[in-house]
Amino acid sequence: MTKSILRYFIVVLVITLLSTCILSTAFLSHILLERTKQDMFYSLRLMNYAIDINQPLVNQIDQLNPLAYSSQSRISIIDKEGNVLVDTDDRQVSQNHLDRQEISDALLYGEGTSSRYSVTTKTNMLYVAYYDGNYILRLSIPYNGLIDELPVLIPALSMSAIGSFIIAFLLSRRLAYKISKPIIEISESLDHMSNDFYFHLKDYDYQEFQVIVDTLHNLSHKLRKSMREVKLEQIKIDEILKQMNEGFVLLDENYKILSINQQAISLLGQMQQYDKFTDKINNPNILDALNNHISKQMIELHIDHNVYACYISIIDLGTTLLFLDITANKKAEKIRSEFFSNVSHELKTPMTSIRGYSEILSQGIVKDQQQEKEMLSKIQNEVQNMSTLINDILMLSRLESKDIKIDISQLNVKKIMNNVLESYEAEISLHHLEVSLDIEDMIFKGNDYHIFTLFSNIVGNAVKYNVDNGKIMISLHAENHAMKLTVKDTGIGIPLSDQTRVFERFYRVDKGRSRQRGGTGLGLAIVKHIVSFYQGTISLTSELNQGTEIEVIILEQ
Repeated sequence: MTKSILRYFIVVLVITLLSTCILSTAFLSHILLERTKQDMFYSLRLMNYAIDINQPLVNQIDQLNPLAYSSQSRISIIDKEGNVLVDTDDRQVSQNHLDRQEISDALLYGEGTSSRYSVTTKTNMLYVAYYDGNYILRLSIPYNGLIDELPVLIPALSMSAIGSFIIAFLLSRRLAYKISKPIIEISESLDHMSNDFYFHLKDYDYQEFQVIVDTLHNLSHKLRKSMREVKLEQIKIDEILKQMNEGFVLLDENYKILSINQQAISLLGQMQQYDKFTDKINNPNILDALNNHISKQMIELHIDHNVYACYISIIDLGTTLLFLDITANKKAEKIRSEFFSNVSHELKTPMTSIRGYSEILSQGIVKDQQQEKEMLSKIQNEVQNMSTLINDILMLSRLESKDIKIDISQLNVKKIMNNVLESYEAEISLHHLEVSLDIEDMIFKGNDYHIFTLFSNIVGNAVKYNVDNGKIMISLHAENHAMKLTVKDTGIGIPLSDQTRVFERFYRVDKGRSRQRGGTGLGLAIVKHIVSFYQGTISLTSELNQGTEIEVIILEQ
């Protein structure tokens, strides 16, 4: 910067010196011209005193000419009519000079001057004329204006310009250094600025530099404040990304990783910030989606037996990828689909039976009253089965909708169990089953319908899937604000391969026997949901042809 300022000062200085020299030369030339005229007039007056008009004029001017202004001077005597009476020039001058500027001015004002090219001498001449009342005395010398003065002016002006230039150069260099020094100091301070934008700047006498210093201090303060805000926001974003259950990746326009959370790393593999994402990923579905350059798209990925929805969006910064685990949703969709399929199947069978019997009866084909009664009884049984199925479906729906308000009251569970056993009394007697009870007379806080349904489904399965002359052992006790129910039978048992699925909806181990005994396939699924509602546990142990034991523990509400 110092060199630039100094170079600028030198250019200004040279232009100024040149302008000064030109103006000074013109001014001095004018002064010298005026002084020359005055000296020539002075010479004319002296010569006028020395001339005797009554004596021969030629000899007189020849004698005076060497004493005139210069060795190249020329003296002329002209009468009032403009005729040249005598001239020191050897050549004959015959022209009338009345129209000459100096002659006409001398006749009018007593003195006259002019400068012009002389045809007689073939040079530029300076003329001065003096009129004494009788004749005009004229003195002329060769004169080329400024050119004649250059030999005198150049040495003086050159010495003056060189001296001025040296002095001005030294002063300019010092001034340039003084001007640039604060800027250099400010620049060096900024170069040594700390990472948090702290730097030291001293105060300056110049107001302009002080304004810069104050502005930089204000800017530093704003930058520190902005950096703190950015860091705070970054901490918030990092914490949000860390707490997210979803995987998140932010890429720049070149697919370099700007941000990635741990969930995304666990899904995609080890990678870190500033890695090239496309070099680290080996999933062709993700690579194809990135190459499509679609602003918003969603693809499904299967990773480690789970299903993820990957939402890819192109934003101003680059590209974002959000990975959502939709495994549960997919399973729920599958369960829903199977549920509706099973409901349709379960409803289709009784509906077909009802429609068949009703068509036979409506057409009057059956004439025997006993057969009509049997058909009507079968229709009623199918309607009852449908009603039971619908009630079980509604029960499941209520248990899954946890926002539905459930009435809670103090329940005598022994009484509820006795009511359940009474409902199965006929079937127990029919198959000659032996029921042994170990029931504590206790109060449990819960929903009456829930507890009755829980007991009914578990005891009902022990009755339905038992063998003739079999046994059922029921135990019911309080246990630390909880209720423990154990039901064991000596029935047909459950194969090991089916034991993990018996709590699924519409799953039956023995489909023929279930339908024969009036089962809907929803009993244990309802039991599982009731146990979940009461934050309890359920366990099942079974051995084929040996029997089954179910243990349930539920908490008071």
